Amino acid sequence: MFYKPTTKKESGVALIEEISPLVGFIEESSIAGVITTDAISHAVLQYSSLSNALNANKTAYHLEPTNGFSFELLEKFSPTNDNIFLGKIYTLDELISALELVEEDSFIFVSNFGILEGIAKEKLIDLRKIVDKKGLFMIISHNTLEINELNLNAEFRRLFLTPELFEYLLVLRTSGYRGHYRMNISILKTPPKFIKNIGEHSVPIDKKVKLIMV
Repeated sequence: MFYKPTTKKESGVALIEEISPLVGFIEESSIAGVITTDAISHAVLQYSSLSNALNANKTAYHLEPTNGFSFELLEKFSPTNDNIFLGKIYTLDELISALELVEEDSFIFVSNFGILEGIAKEKLIDLRKIVDKKGLFMIISHNTLEINELNLNAEFRRLFLTPELFEYLLVLRTSGYRGHYRMNISILKTPPKFIKNIGEHSVPIDKKVKLIMV
């Protein structure tokens, strides 16, 4: 199938506002693969992106195999939280089935993707097709305490199997000193207009962390 590219400005959803200058917004029909290495960075990503989607008038869905969601924390990030739905998934087949039910042009956040059963290349391609067909904005994340910092490419292949299907590949870590926090970011892949930012970066995120800590 062919299509004629358009030059119109498209709306997107920010992962975390502080890193938007580096990677931009998640665009329609795009998938971000994100590895977080600590609970704070995962929470900041989770609640910031969901809040940004809700504030952009998107219907938001949070899917995971565990009980890792808090409405109390979401309310600290955004008072607009009526249009969010939660779901439990344990396999990639269940994730694909869930995507068949979501609204078009909606935002999807998947937590702990790396522990889902039945991850296979063919099924990931099916997931990719649904994201494209429905014009979804999607973050697939995995929070892990063990990561080989010397070979991040291999870590993405281990946790996401086929990282070539993603528009964004990021590793997020939080560091703190005397009450001040920074988000340390490894950018392995972005849309072409942000390719100059591939590499290592660090940005302050005091405001976001304080929402979680207070």
